Amino acid sequence: MTRKFFKFFLTTVFLCGAVFVLPAQKTSVPSLFKYKLENGLELFVMENDSAPLVYIEIAVKAGAVTQTPENAGLFHLYEHMMFKGNAKYANQKEAYAALNKMGVSEWNGTTSIDRVNYFFTVPSGLLKDGLEYWSYAIRTPLLDEKELENEKSVVLSEIEGGMSEPGRIFGAGVFKNLFFECPWKTDTSGDPKIIKNATAESLKKIQEEYYVPANTALFVGGDVKHETVYSLVKEIYGDWQNGKNAQTGKKIETSSKTPFSATKKLVFADPQNSKGISRLVFYLRGPDAQSDENDTYAADVWSYLLSNPSGNFISKAIQNKELNIPDADYIGGSYSTMRASGIISFSAAFMNDEKISPQKRAQLILDYWNTQAVDDMLKSGTGYDEKDIKSVKGRLEDSRTYSMETASLFLRGFSSEWASSGADYALSYDENILKVENKDVRSFVEKYIKDKKGLAVLFVNPEYYRENKKEFEKDGWQELNAENARWWK
Repeated sequence: MTRKFFKFFLTTVFLCGAVFVLPAQKTSVPSLFKYKLENGLELFVMENDSAPLVYIEIAVKAGAVTQTPENAGLFHLYEHMMFKGNAKYANQKEAYAALNKMGVSEWNGTTSIDRVNYFFTVPSGLLKDGLEYWSYAIRTPLLDEKELENEKSVVLSEIEGGMSEPGRIFGAGVFKNLFFECPWKTDTSGDPKIIKNATAESLKKIQEEYYVPANTALFVGGDVKHETVYSLVKEIYGDWQNGKNAQTGKKIETSSKTPFSATKKLVFADPQNSKGISRLVFYLRGPDAQSDENDTYAADVWSYLLSNPSGNFISKAIQNKELNIPDADYIGGSYSTMRASGIISFSAAFMNDEKISPQKRAQLILDYWNTQAVDDMLKSGTGYDEKDIKSVKGRLEDSRTYSMETASLFLRGFSSEWASSGADYALSYDENILKVENKDVRSFVEKYIKDKKGLAVLFVNPEYYRENKKEFEKDGWQELNAENARWWK
């Protein structure tokens, strides 16, 4: 996931030899202001008066990455209970009525790998009402046993439904096999057995440990003044305490960077695949923001370079007729980072023909990747010279500009970065990406890609797979399906 944000500057006032830090830290992102309350709650305000609306999001570092095998699924279940009543609104009906009264047409909560977040947009004149609504929801949920039983059924249905969706089956299988030491840290749905046995008391434990101000941030953007927002937030959230059981400031267990002893090969019968085309995705473990920060910048530059349609890597791969890759739209690479894990991937779709089976052509592509492609990456001036890197930096700036089209668009992306890598990382990203040089990209390739084994997933047409299942097995490709994709099965 490429970051699109900038360095920040601490605003200070010097008077009579003393230094006074202003409540707001002005950032280099236009109209973005940063605050931090004494209880640890962070506040980010983006001013944009283009419409009389204000976006309000509250995010908590309580996603899948904080899970253990014993509580995997409780964070997702807790998210569902946020709209079921609190100290001010006695039940779901009253909570929804309050939302309707504020004119909220859309509200939601999501559980991701690095965070849980809740958000809506209200008329700017109802800023205080909106802030108070989330304060009651986040701080005083009822966690009613009857409502809990109802939501268990909803969450279990979501999990069951996901087992029939090809995209979710594939995603679960990738995480299970790539991060097999702790796959529950990438599973946002959870273990059905744990959800079935959940109690209000077990959710209360989640609240006491993670739903605390030092783990939380507010993101407010739109037709507002940052000083006004800060004053209201301090008034409404200032007395919120962390509590003795708060799990704050702890480093998250990172996923292993140790490469596989041999590449693991999975075949996925994808209903969306025609008989005429197959697709290979090759995954490697990459740097994460928590323990390998410096490497993440070079990784981002590398991913842009690799995916450049006119770049050396894609051009050579297309010219290689053995690989049978039609054009630049069918090949590329990517890198994404989270708080405790990073994923490097290379993908290529190719045309099938009678000359060679899809699994054997996939092997040819893997061999090409591990030999010629990687060697080219390490050659100075072969797709990785300073001119190319300068071009990448320009494209990153363009994406940043797009991300700031609206306050809500920017803040949703920024809250994800806040959770995965921290606000300071996100706000200093542009400054650090500008420092990346050719040698840094080559060092990244040497450290994480060269001679590394990983996880290969081949997407083929289901009918073709059924007809040739024994041949796939003979060539060392194991089937990935709904029965073996989940870590808890």
